[in-house]
Amino acid sequence: MLGVSLVFITLMSFMALYAVQQFSVNETAAGFAASSFVAGGALSRVLIGKYLDFIGRKRTLLITLALFILCSVLYPLVGSYALLVLVRIIHGAAFGIASTTISATVITLIPLGRLSEGLGYLSLAGTVSNAIGPLAALQLSERASSVWVFGFTTSCAIVALLAVLSMQIQERTPSQAEYDRRWRIRGSDLLDGKVLPIAVVGLLTSLGFSVVMTYLPAYLVGLDMVSTASLFFFIWALAMLVVRLFAGKMHDRYSENAVIPVALMSLVLGLAMLGLADSLWQFILAAVLGGFGHGAALPSLQAVGISRTTTARIPIATSTHYLALDSGLAIGPVALGFMINLTGFQGLYFAGAGIVCIGLLVYWLAHGRHTGGTRSHRKLQ
Repeated sequence: MLGVSLVFITLMSFMALYAVQQFSVNETAAGFAASSFVAGGALSRVLIGKYLDFIGRKRTLLITLALFILCSVLYPLVGSYALLVLVRIIHGAAFGIASTTISATVITLIPLGRLSEGLGYLSLAGTVSNAIGPLAALQLSERASSVWVFGFTTSCAIVALLAVLSMQIQERTPSQAEYDRRWRIRGSDLLDGKVLPIAVVGLLTSLGFSVVMTYLPAYLVGLDMVSTASLFFFIWALAMLVVRLFAGKMHDRYSENAVIPVALMSLVLGLAMLGLADSLWQFILAAVLGGFGHGAALPSLQAVGISRTTTARIPIATSTHYLALDSGLAIGPVALGFMINLTGFQGLYFAGAGIVCIGLLVYWLAHGRHTGGTRSHRKLQ
């Protein structure tokens, strides 16, 4: 998971800047160059949840990671913006399938009573990637060239493939009933309705975060604060790492209401602080608040969603959760990028804070007010 996440985060934080420098596109097109990766992931997740266990989990990982390597190699060879977007979409589709497969496999190994804690540990791969990826992208591109950035991501993809080759992966055999309706495509075969309310919260959270991942490097480079950008993402990732060591345990012991509302509010404050920041210490404070909120919210939201479904539907529930997160990351840079010309980057981050506030309201109305403040003891069936 670490190798896959490193490729995703490194290129997500670099691609908007690369598109502007290489193809002289505007801010909205640059944002799409970044988010088209996530759009590809969202499209692939729609089907992989249903067909994962028919294909086989290890076979799926081997195929998608080989495609991952190929796409990483292609970036320096792309000569037009349109081809760049096409490679991003294909690369994103491979990422969506690989990350869904890994998560669905791990979830089946975690005891339900420790689900949030276990998902928090799994998310540490993304946490480390958030620290290393943007730092690698900025430093390699500034001190060497973009080719070195793509060389780094290709190396990460190769390491991930080598790890899977020697890995023993627990497969799940579909039931006869599942096999009989394998070609039937209904809404419930693609998305888990019980998970959707929580997935909407994840989508809104991801929308708010997308403006940080996509536009902050370019914003700080424009302010001649490259070192601040590297420090910001390192602090954000460090805050995520710290909070994920205990937030999952708090969720499992005291309920999701002890974690999710506080986490979302912390993310709101972090985004709002970005809208106000004009000095190093303010950017650091924004990174701490945002990292705490982002790091605690996502594993807890996923745990809530998984607890609402059954064992047989874990792949579909997992793809529903990640589809929501991917959609937020894909839509955000394109839908909100126009604000940069109207309000500047400050207005962009205030808009992100407002979107996460809406996510907090949706969470409370759809789920939080019904939990009763006690930990759920429901078991997957």
